[in-house]
Amino acid sequence: MENSNILGSNETRSEKLRFSDISATDLLKYEILRKKINKKKYSKLAKDVGFKDIKTMTGLSVREGNIEALMGLAQSNIYAVTAELQQSEYNQFFSQKFKNGQDSFIPFLYFMIRAHAPRSFKIMLQKLTRSIILRNSLNISGRGSHGKARHHVNYYPGIQEFDLNQTLFNYLQNGKNYLRYNDIVGIKRKQRKRSIVLILDTSGSMFGKLLLNAALTTSVLTYALSKDFTSIILFNSKALVLKEIKTQNNVTRLIDQILETEAVGFTNIAAGLKKGLQELEKIENIKKKAGILITDGDYNRGKNPILIANKFPKLHVINIPPESRKKDFNQNRTRGQLICQQIARAGRGYYINVKNFSEIPRTLMKLISKI
Repeated sequence: MENSNILGSNETRSEKLRFSDISATDLLKYEILRKKINKKKYSKLAKDVGFKDIKTMTGLSVREGNIEALMGLAQSNIYAVTAELQQSEYNQFFSQKFKNGQDSFIPFLYFMIRAHAPRSFKIMLQKLTRSIILRNSLNISGRGSHGKARHHVNYYPGIQEFDLNQTLFNYLQNGKNYLRYNDIVGIKRKQRKRSIVLILDTSGSMFGKLLLNAALTTSVLTYALSKDFTSIILFNSKALVLKEIKTQNNVTRLIDQILETEAVGFTNIAAGLKKGLQELEKIENIKKKAGILITDGDYNRGKNPILIANKFPKLHVINIPPESRKKDFNQNRTRGQLICQQIARAGRGYYINVKNFSEIPRTLMKLISKI
């Protein structure tokens, strides 16, 4: 028994000695094949690996279908990863992942490589990212099923929807002798014209999350409000009117414009609100007008946004997760949350707090249905 323990102890020591002799590249290769760790750990392992070996490990990650390893390597050395992936032989890998719906990593990889990748590789990933956004937004928006009001109309051949309760009431009222044409009450759905301006925070750098959210949210809004007047405003230090309220929707062009935007700069909410208000004022004779502000609320440039918020007919706020939490001294809320609540209150609109970026598109759809 003692000999067995001694043997086991010796084996453990010798195993540790052998393990310490493994190179950083061999250890990384071992973990890529094992597929047991996350991208953060892969990134840490790759820090001691040279450019050429990172390229080789990138190819191995693709062949093994290890996306966590691929993204970890990209975080560690995006130049080496891009140098490997730009080869045309990898195009099939990305296309297959898209077809199989295993493509959630592609938009984030696009944002990592877009600044320095060869044009052909960048365009390929941008097209896939755009397609992913369009597919997801169609699933969320349900195209054209929102914002329709019900109107009672007289019966006519071919009408597809009826108010059975009102029809039965009319039948009883005429003595139940027979059902007349003018007893039948039809329902016709008419699109309510609304004027909506979406004001999106693109300040700071959140590794593509803000811009990916902006592109998806814009696409969802464009599909859901295809019959309405819509405007898209992006803001950081300054505000940009991405789509004017009287122009026709072109969702593909809008997505591409956002994908090529930089999520940088300070946060000037007031600038975004000012542009949004100017767009709303271009449309007259429409009762349903509203702004939708999506931000973390932690502004550090410009005037107090509350001063502009109260000029909106309605201003709703979706409060996105902040990069860092600066707690209010007396309450368990961030400064940004407090500001967002105050903006919504001044704008007589809804305040909605989301915990994750993935919640925003569906939250937007619920909000649109109430406008």
